[in-house]
Amino acid sequence: MSGSKRVAGRTGVAARLAGLGPFETALVALSVIAASFLLIDPLILGVVRDLDPAVRQVFRRITDLGKSSWMLLPTGIAFVVLAALRTRDIGARAAAAYGLTAQIVAFVFVSVAAAGIAASLTKNIIGRARPKHFETHGSFAFEPFAFTADFASFPSGHATAICALAAALAIFWPRLRLVLFVAAVWIAATRFLIGAHYVSDVVAGILLGSYTPYLLRARLAERRWLFVKGRDGGIRLRGARTLRWTGRQLRAGLNARRKAKGLRTDAESWSGGS
Repeated sequence: MSGSKRVAGRTGVAARLAGLGPFETALVALSVIAASFLLIDPLILGVVRDLDPAVRQVFRRITDLGKSSWMLLPTGIAFVVLAALRTRDIGARAAAAYGLTAQIVAFVFVSVAAAGIAASLTKNIIGRARPKHFETHGSFAFEPFAFTADFASFPSGHATAICALAAALAIFWPRLRLVLFVAAVWIAATRFLIGAHYVSDVVAGILLGSYTPYLLRARLAERRWLFVKGRDGGIRLRGARTLRWTGRQLRAGLNARRKAKGLRTDAESWSGGS
């Protein structure tokens, strides 16, 4: 088969998948998930259990980075502080900068919180048994509405939270999106690498967490809050000039402190000056 025919074949498959209705799409998705539950998850679990204990200990130290508490608490405090500073008599431009920054922080907070709530509700409603029960229940065991940790495996809450954070930050700093997502996926992967989840739980968490901030952005753009839709259909940040001005002010403040301490400024460091 020639290269052009292979490309055409792949395009045809993609077109057929894109043309599926909601019911057919849900059926395909459920079939893929079921196949993963029955075939892929037991296979990966067996490989993971054979890992060197020292390697698994490293993953155990990393996995807590997926907890949402360290994401929500600082962003919640930062929002309150920024909102309070905005009310002070600091000038119109500075107030706008504080307001915009507060909205960005709020967006990150809501992205992580909303994704986490969705994951928590889903996993407790589905009630999938965790890998530690594999020998007695297998990988396709469920107790819906059990609301116990032992039957709350799908999707992974850690994977959802860390990927929601990565996606939210990537929206504002797109140049860092590759680094953010690679780091987030590795942190998420530790959940099945330590045996706390099946690999399908983690993949579902990655998808849910990554999707939530973009869905939130689209809804906010419809209301022209923080984001706005362009004529080309793309979504961009409102107040981008204010954000750039804020960045310049922060750099100027840091450089002033460096000079006061006898250190080189950013410009001097780049130019090699003393």
